[in-house]
Amino acid sequence: MSANELLEKVRHLPSRERKKFFDSVYELEDGLAPSAPKPHQRPVRWPDAAARRRKIFGNKVLPNLVLLARDEERY
Repeated sequence: MSANELLEKVRHLPSRERKKFFDSVYELEDGLAPSAPKPHQRPVRWPDAAARRRKIFGNKVLPNLVLLARDEERY
């Protein structure tokens, strides 16, 4: 039986039977696939942008330049 014939027969199955068929195919596929070992990944340490800003500018409140530009442009 070819794959096209099999798919044609599966298409005519009731939805519950079709779901059971595909679930069993997925189980077979998961069982055959070799599980590859996952490489050990270190957690990423992101730089502290707020601390860097405080180091450069101190505790000043900086204006939001985008909002200022929007206020100045014409509608």
